[in-house]
Amino acid sequence: MTSYQINTPTNLTLNLMNPGNAAVALIAYYVKDSSGNQYANSNWSGPTIAPGAAISIDTFIDRTAFTFHTGMYYTVSIVTSNRYYTFTIS
Repeated sequence: MTSYQINTPTNLTLNLMNPGNAAVALIAYYVKDSSGNQYANSNWSGPTIAPGAAISIDTFIDRTAFTFHTGMYYTVSIVTSNRYYTFTIS
């Protein structure tokens, strides 16, 4: 992840880069707040990031577990076809 932007209480944009030499398919994401509440999108048909490419993706949560608030901490996990990546944002 190179950067992020909280757009609304239910929308987060992640700017991701693939520095590798193989394409990476994004297949799931999970967002957890600092209280341990989690939103899961495990059936996500996310984009594929080409080698050396950078993309922006919008992730959405459904307000059921929590909403985004500026100044709070969140853990975002992205599952790809090859790996599992975790980022902390605030």
